[in-house]
Formats: sequence, structure tokens, C-alpha cells
Amino acid sequence: MDEFTLSKLEFDRVRGVLARYCRCSLGRHLALRIGPSNRMETVGRWLNETSQMVSALRDFGLPPFGGISDITPELAKATPGGGAGGDTFSLIAATLEGAGNARAWAAALPENLELVREMALALPDFAPELAAIRGVIDARGEVMDLASETLARLRREIAASKQRIHDSIYSYIRRPEVSRILQNPVVTLHEDRFVLPVKAEHRGQLAGVVHRMSASGATVFIEPNESVELNNRLVELSEHERREVVRLLDELAIKISARRVEIAAALRTLAQIDLLSAKAQYAAQFEFVAPEMTQHGPLQLHQVRHPLLIEQEYQQETTGVPQDQRHGVVPIDVRLGADFDILIITGSNTGGKTVALKTVALAAVMAQSGLHIPAGRGSSLPVLSDVLLDVGDEQSLQQSLSTFGAHIRRVNNILRRADRNCLVLLDELGSGTDPDEGAAIGQAVLDELARLGCPAMVTTHLGVLKAYAFNHRRVDNASVEFDTRTLRPTYHLRIGEPGESHAITVASAMGMPRTVIEAARKYAASVGGNLRQAIRSTVASRRASEAARGEAHTARLAAQDAQRQYNARLEELNRLQERFANWLASLSEMKAGDEVNVPGHDRPGKLVRIQFNKQVAVVDMSDRQIEVPLAELMPQLGQESVRGEIQNLRQQMTAQARQAEEFRRQAQHTQDEYQKSLQQQRVKQQQYEAWLAAIGQAKVGQQVGISLPPGAGVLSEIDLPAGKAKVQTPAGLLELTVQQLFPQSGPFAPRVVAPARQAGRPPRAQPEDIGDRPMPRGHAAPKSSRQAVLAVPPGEMIYVVPFHKQATLVRFNVEKGQAVVCSGAFEMTVPIADLEPVRDEHPPRAPAQRGQAPHGPASRGGAPEPRRNNPPPQSQDAQPGENPPVEQSM
Repeated sequence: MDEFTLSKLEFDRVRGVLARYCRCSLGRHLALRIGPSNRMETVGRWLNETSQMVSALRDFGLPPFGGISDITPELAKATPGGGAGGDTFSLIAATLEGAGNARAWAAALPENLELVREMALALPDFAPELAAIRGVIDARGEVMDLASETLARLRREIAASKQRIHDSIYSYIRRPEVSRILQNPVVTLHEDRFVLPVKAEHRGQLAGVVHRMSASGATVFIEPNESVELNNRLVELSEHERREVVRLLDELAIKISARRVEIAAALRTLAQIDLLSAKAQYAAQFEFVAPEMTQHGPLQLHQVRHPLLIEQEYQQETTGVPQDQRHGVVPIDVRLGADFDILIITGSNTGGKTVALKTVALAAVMAQSGLHIPAGRGSSLPVLSDVLLDVGDEQSLQQSLSTFGAHIRRVNNILRRADRNCLVLLDELGSGTDPDEGAAIGQAVLDELARLGCPAMVTTHLGVLKAYAFNHRRVDNASVEFDTRTLRPTYHLRIGEPGESHAITVASAMGMPRTVIEAARKYAASVGGNLRQAIRSTVASRRASEAARGEAHTARLAAQDAQRQYNARLEELNRLQERFANWLASLSEMKAGDEVNVPGHDRPGKLVRIQFNKQVAVVDMSDRQIEVPLAELMPQLGQESVRGEIQNLRQQMTAQARQAEEFRRQAQHTQDEYQKSLQQQRVKQQQYEAWLAAIGQAKVGQQVGISLPPGAGVLSEIDLPAGKAKVQTPAGLLELTVQQLFPQSGPFAPRVVAPARQAGRPPRAQPEDIGDRPMPRGHAAPKSSRQAVLAVPPGEMIYVVPFHKQATLVRFNVEKGQAVVCSGAFEMTVPIADLEPVRDEHPPRAPAQRGQAPHGPASRGGAPEPRRNNPPPQSQDAQPGENPPVEQSM
């Protein structure tokens, strides 16, 4: 992944947080340089290593890292003649000892943590080198007296020489004739020689060597003749000592340099272990999880959080920021590649759209860097070849690029590099230029992303792009919630629900004049009313679909937990059975005189014999012999309780599996209903666009369809600005609204009549021809059983007796004795007594109109309810006797 993307995602800050958990400079340097891999095998191994280290951390604690440091500079000096001192070898010894401790820690880990074990056990054994250093260098980094016999002898002689010099020089101070000529009665040291401070005017009165004079010239420092020879001997001994120390250090250097390559490799391994330990601590502290990684599977993140917002909240808590002033982290659910590939996110400013993009991108980068991610269990990610990001203002004065130009340049680069293995994240697509042209470019970019088949998330404020998701497969909407009461975003992400910018609401709250606000609302209604109405009609069903999906996910996790618990208990039972088998085998090896414990007795007995035919053992209790059933001698291993637990777990697993399947079925049913509703909205959008085209081409004198009887007439006059028209019909001149021309649905919409299927048979309307017509009223039929009718679930077919046809049951109103049913595009209320359950003798329900999805609970509200033997109800804008305008049914 390119550095531009990692920089925009602030991945360096994540690296910095990770480095905080490292315990030595080796791991910190590595943590600050980690990056994602796009190899499935590598990513899988990294995540498994982190997961195993989390287990090791929980059960065995952190690996011991005391004394370990980066000794690379010390290794360079630890060569013969390299000038390494005792402190150098002391640091080397501490690190080698730390490596040995880490190796011993890993050796105690269980075999199921094999990745961590292999890594630490790969550390070589440096015990000989460590012993050699410890035999020469003490804890302070000094060469010890006992490092060699020669050094010990020299240091004893040096100590004796110093004592003789001390006695000699201090004997001068005690002499009256000498103390009289001294500036101060003290002994000082000059270049390893003891001297006396003599007054300058008396310098000739003390025989000896003058070593120096004070700055004022008032004092000369003289070494008495008696001390000269002693000092000469001391200097000579000190030189011998220095040479012996150098020899000993050179010997250590030879031993260390012989394994220099292995020590350097061990440093790299220790860095990896420290980094792995930091990853585990980071994951454990904030309850991160290891996502399931797939080669080309969907991206599904449950309750994912932005890692830097988690760090911000942690720092606020650490520094004592009051609870009400902290910024909590709101988790979101995101998916791509399952039922859609492109997600278009809309909503208010500062509502969290850009944060949502970065959260998903950081989760992918962290996972492919071997880090657990801040998400819920059951999350999965594909191994991406790249994450391509366009976020933020990249305006450049040096390159004379506008904000729009900078975005276009970045998008161009993204489209050149994108493929189905890339994740594309585009912030504010189509912004920075004319909204119409920006929307056109945005749609074209989405078309190209869909053609490439790469998963993508896009944020925008353009309403046209919201509609794009309704009209394209594999594309869906999402929104960031906004609380219109508090005028604050909630940061929740709602998939399937386009959002609104709430600019007018915010402007009103900020004091903009009421007249301006009202005018703005009128303009907004005229521009996007149809789109908003279409959106609202699908929100409820989609929200139910997402809720059902969440419940199915929770049930699936519970079933997985039960399966893991069941497997663990089954494994324990197998171990107990193995122990029991071993006990049975040991019976054949028991011999007379072996000591056995007999239940109910306070002392052991001695086995006399075993009678397998009677399943008893004869035991000598010293005062008598007794027969003990073999079953009483069997150790209590707890098999019965484990078997009971396993039986309970089996029952739980069965129940949870049924529940998970039921949730899955409900989620699929709700999703299907949503798709039907969405298809209906697409058909209505197409009808609206066809109506607009017909209105634009209408001319006076043209035969036009109308939504009132007789269904057609000649256009006499049309006033588009006023929205009025006059149509001449056989019944007279009708004044209509423009919306009542060219009906796209209803009883007077154009019909397609299929040709006769066989020669000589007159043509007849196909079932789709009657899908949008009101149900004809027939003769009343006998009342059905009320209990059987009420047992029919909403969404299923029910027979309407007076109309002699089937319809979809929407809901019951038992208190009023009524039910709402749907046939075609029409909903109506009928008495419960007029309904019967569907039986084989009832004629089948006519299919919906071509291109229109069948109606159900999720799609009701798309058309007005007809009255029996009457035209559809009027809209607020229609005149008496007029049908509602087409746009009101959108």
C-alpha cells in the first residue's frame, strides 16, 4: 500500500501507540516500521502469532525482557583491539541473559502455542559466552580481581604500594619542620602521584620533584624524594594491570565475535518477540479481535471502532477528564461484497462519514499488518492488494490545482490502479464543482468502479448519487444518523438508508430568518420531493432487514460458542476415558502386597488377590480380610458429571442452531421484501420519468391519456408554469392538472395486450394487465371461520370472498373486525368476516403488472387505497372528480 494512503489514514499514529507497549528499543524500532502485507499466507501467520501471544499473555504472563537492549553498537566494538570496556561486555551479557530467559519462558508454553514457541526456541544458547563474561566482568561493568591470578596479584601489589606511599607522604605532614612550610596540611594527587603543597618561598627546604605551580604562583606541588621511587613502582604496577585487563577483554571479544552473526540474528528474533508481545498487549487492553481473513471473500465488520478514537478516549480517561466531557467511540457495522459491492454514504456534515471510511481502511491495514482489530467477533476481511483513498483537501498552490482538480487527479490515479482486490474509498465524490456536472462525473466514476468489481465506499451530499443506489444492482445506500432534536450527529451508520444533510434544520436553529427557511423548504420539496418519498417508503423494511441480519449474526456467534464449549468438554471426557482405560490396564499389573485405598476405611490395605470373575478384590486390612468391589477401587474421575454437561450442551447447541436458522430465514425474508419494495420504487421512478417525457412533448390537438373517465381526450390547452390543462372528451371539456395527463398507472394507464396463443382464439389480457386495477366487487359469500383466518400470518395469501380472488394479507385490526389486504398496487380494508384461508379450490392470485414487484408488508404505501365502486381518493391538490397527480404516488 502506498505511503500516501498510510499517511492519510494516520497509520503512523497507530504505530506509535503500538510502540508504547514494546519493552525494549529493539521492538520499538520495529513497531514504528510495520506495514501491511498482501500475501494471504503471511497475513494469516502474523494474525495467528498475535492470537497465540494473547493466549500466552493471559495464561503465562509476558515474556521476560529484563536487561535486553539493542547491543548492535557494542557488538561492533567487541572485537580484539576494538576498545570494548567492561561496560560494553556488561550490556552484552545482560542481553544474552535476557535471550536465555525468553527461551526458557517459551519452552514452558503448551504445544498449542507452537508459533510463539518456535519463534522463541529459535534463540541460540549463549550460556558459554555468558559464563565467560560473568567470570570477568562484575555487575558494575568492572573487571573483577579474580578474572585471572595475574590480575589478582597485581592488584594486591598495587594496594600495598599505595599503602606505603600513603604512609610515607603522610609522615611528612606529621613532621614539624615540614608542616611549617606547607600551604595547607593536606596531600593532593597529580597525575597518579602524591604531592605536597609547599609555599613558594620555602620550595628549597623540601627535597623532591616539583610537578607544578599554582595559578597564583604562591604554591608549588612537590613530590618528596622518599615517595618518588614508591610512586614509580606504583605506576609500573598500574601499567601491568592495564595490560592484563586489556588481555582479558580481548579474550572475551574473541569469544563474542565468534558468534557475532548468531547474536545479531538473536537480536532480530528478540525484536520480533517484543513486537508480538506489544501487539498482544494492545489487543488485550482494548479487547481487539482477530478477523477471519479470506482471499476474495466479503468485507464484514461488526461493531468496528476507529483505533485512534479509542486511544483518544483512553488518554482522556488516563488524564482524569470528567466522564461527561469525554468523547465516546460509537461502533459501526459495515459490509461490502456480500449483497452489494459499493456503499454510498450520505448525511450531515461532521456526522462521521469520513471517519467511517478511515475506520474501515485502518481495520484492513491493521489486520494485514498482523494486528488484531477493534471490532466484534465474527468480523471478516479479504486480503486486499491495495487500499486506494481520496480524502481531504489536496489543493496545491505550487501546482496550481484547485480542490476539484486535486480530487480528479487522485481519482484518476485510483481508477488506473483499482481492481477487484482493491478497496476504494472516495470522500465527497463529485464535490468542488457545479453540482450537476459533479453528479454526472460521480455517476460515471461509480459505473467504472462497478465495472471493475472492486469494493468501494463513497461519501457524498449529492442527491443524484443517492438515487444511483436505487437504480443499480450491487450498490446500496447508507447514512450517518443526525439527531434533529439536539442538532448533533449520533455517528451511527445505517446501511440501506440514505441520509439528509439537514442543512435547513441547522440553519433554522442558528437563527436564519423564518421567511428564508420556509422558502428554502419549498425549493427543497420541489427539487427532491419524489426521491425523498421513495426513500421513506423503503426505510422501515430495510431497517427491519438490517435488524434481522444483526440478530442472525448474534445467534450464529452463540452457536459457535456452544460448539467450542461442547468440543472442549468432549475432549475432557475423552481424557477421562483414557485415564479410566489406563486404570483398567493397571489392574492386570497389580500383585499381592500392593497398597490400595478402600472407601469407608481410614487406612489403606494390602491387596491379596483380584477375582475378575466376581469383579471383586480381596484386601487385607491387617485385622481381617474383606472383599471390595472393583468399582469401589476405581478412582472418581468425574465422568458422570462431564457426560451430563455434554448432554446439556448438545441440547443447547440444537436449540441455538434452530434459533440461528430461524433468524437467518427471517433476515432472508425481510431482505427479499426489501428488494421487492426497491423494485417497486424503481418502476415508479421509470413511470415518473416517462410521464415527464410525455409532458415535455405534449402539443395542443394531440390525443392524450387522462386519469379520469373516459381515459382519453384531445388536448385543447396546456399551461405548464401554472400546471393546468384542458382536454376535450365526449363528455365535454375537462379542466385538469398537468399531473392528470398521461397516467402511468391505474385503470386508465396504457395496457399491453398479448396476442392470441392459438390461431382462431381471440386475444385476451394477460394476468399482468389487471395487476394495477381495483378488485371487482362480487357477491358476498358465507362467512369463514374467524380462528382460521386470524391464524394466517401477514405477508401470506388470503382469499377475499366478495371479490372472488386472492390478495396479500397486510395486517389485522381485530378490535374493529377489519383487515388490510393488498392486490396489485392497491390496498384496501375489508371485514375479517369476508376473508377465508387460501384453499386449493380458490383461483390463484393474478401476478403483478410487468416490471412491478408483488406487494407485501414491506411495500405498502406506494399507491392510494381505492374505495369500493368509486375512483381512487383525491389528493390535496386535485379538484373534485380528479385523480391524484402521478408524483404523489412516487
